[in-house]
Amino acid sequence: MTDTLVIHKTDTLILKQYIEDSATTFILSRHTETTGIGTDPSLSALGQERATELARVLKNTKIQAVYSTNYNRTKETSSKIASNNSVSTQIYDPAKLDELVNSILNQYHNQVAYIVGHSNTTNVLLNILIGTNVYGNIPDSEYDNLYIVNVSSKGHAKVLHLKYGK
Repeated sequence: MTDTLVIHKTDTLILKQYIEDSATTFILSRHTETTGIGTDPSLSALGQERATELARVLKNTKIQAVYSTNYNRTKETSSKIASNNSVSTQIYDPAKLDELVNSILNQYHNQVAYIVGHSNTTNVLLNILIGTNVYGNIPDSEYDNLYIVNVSSKGHAKVLHLKYGK
């Protein structure tokens, strides 16, 4: 069963109120804006600003694990979140998302993990977590989606869809 709630909010939310103690919580976002230069671009000034805002929004949320693909844009998006939580960013293979979900559910049971992905992988993670193909690719122009997914078991989740930043 999946419940989705969309909230458009630019001020700070206390996300703890949306995290269930009896569930494993996945916080998902796409990387922020890039320079678009080369095959592995870094974040643009706007992307760096948005990554800082994301870290601020998540600052009061205790995150036990941070995951990123092995690209500059995702590693740069997650770096402040990892630093705020005194954890190292773990690299995952975007072609093995089912394995990633299983690993997090086992290793971080009833804890919180943040995963930064891409416009065509964040939706796949959401679909794996909820057990159905409801979510499509994120439009290339959207960088402000934040998903809080409380998973009681794989395929049984509650999704809170937030918008952050300006």
